[in-house]
Amino acid sequence: MYQIIKFIKAVIRRFRNIFSTFYWKIYLKKLDRNSKIYLGTQISFPDKVEIGSNSLIEFNSVFSSELPTGKLTIGNNVKINSNVFLDFTGGLEIDDDVVISKDTYIITHSHGYDPRSLPMPKPLKIGKNVWVGAKVIICENVSLIGENSIIAAGAVVTKNVEANTIVGGNPAKMLKIK
Repeated sequence: MYQIIKFIKAVIRRFRNIFSTFYWKIYLKKLDRNSKIYLGTQISFPDKVEIGSNSLIEFNSVFSSELPTGKLTIGNNVKINSNVFLDFTGGLEIDDDVVISKDTYIITHSHGYDPRSLPMPKPLKIGKNVWVGAKVIICENVSLIGENSIIAAGAVVTKNVEANTIVGGNPAKMLKIK
């Protein structure tokens, strides 16, 4: 009996995820073939979001912009794990073959010292083949995460990350050159 219930739950979950992907395909500017967006994902200004092929957005991720001018571009073969918060107010470009692990925050704007002021957009580009570990915070000062780099779990990134490097810590520092 337990196996039957488990099977039924899996079928229902799969159907809900297929429906979620279909729903977002209608509203997003672009959602290429074989990409999936799982249930619970929230996207503000979906007409400013482009997602390449074979990408996966897992449960309960939030893609948010405080301005309608923000743009989010996600490349091919990108995996964004559950509970990830992506702010694309300043513009966010995620290149191909990137993995963003669970509970990560990426911010692309600032309000300076007045939380009631208008957002000051700051663009960010994440290069090819980057791995962002779990619970990483990428602050608004960062404009580039170089290709083939790794950001260790729990890191707070306050400066640009060079290509082919591993960074970690709070604030993030270079740990190793690949």
